[in-house]
Amino acid sequence: MGYIERSASQIAEVLMREGLDYTQTKAVFKLARAKAGLHAPQEKRGSPVRLTLEEELCFIDQAYACGGQTGLMMQVLLETGTRVSEFTALRVEDISLAERLVTVTHGKGGRCREIPIRPEMARLLALHIGKRRAGPLFVSRQRRQDGSAPVYTRQRIGQIVREVAKKAGIIKRLYPHLLRHTMATRLLALGMDISDVQKFLGHEDLSSTRIYAETSLAMLRRKFDQVTLPQGQALIRSIATTHGDVVGAFAADLLSGDRRSLI
Repeated sequence: MGYIERSASQIAEVLMREGLDYTQTKAVFKLARAKAGLHAPQEKRGSPVRLTLEEELCFIDQAYACGGQTGLMMQVLLETGTRVSEFTALRVEDISLAERLVTVTHGKGGRCREIPIRPEMARLLALHIGKRRAGPLFVSRQRRQDGSAPVYTRQRIGQIVREVAKKAGIIKRLYPHLLRHTMATRLLALGMDISDVQKFLGHEDLSSTRIYAETSLAMLRRKFDQVTLPQGQALIRSIATTHGDVVGAFAADLLSGDRRSLI
């Protein structure tokens, strides 16, 4: 028996003798590491890949071209920033149309959180739900042998995301979690506080959210370079005057993604 295995056995005996459960043992180890001066090594991660605004719009348009339910599924997956396992578990009971909230009842680590949705999304979900009061939010059209309607699996959602991306001509390797990256980066770029984005995503640790903030700072620098050019300023002012400030902000994001358009 090696040193690690012997140590693990001794610690296990202590934990069982004290009758500690899983949550309590996590707290014990966390405190023990702190007292011993042990810290996790700094992770070296690059900025998460995301969809540009053009790719995002193209993806959603193509999803709706594949069918109304497919389009709504992809839009909900994107705009709620849910993990694919959380998305497939959503039920009609988890949707509050009056409050414009989606409740994730079994998030990572068993945590529950509420996700706000736009009024337009609430209206689309109201049409989709109809008179239903319970059951899976999205039901697969493939029926089981016992006649019940199956829910979508994580694997099937991943397959749909890839199929839509391919039809939309998106070159990036697209997968459900990349949509989550896209939404997180978008919220930070639009000015949402990082602690609020942490709650939106259901991150236990703020450090998991900071990587999106780093990406947003890079986006902000590019956007600043673009919109401060005379041509960019004039174009954005014109768009904002005609279509409103929100569309103007999206236009600024588009300009930041294509430097050549202002040269």
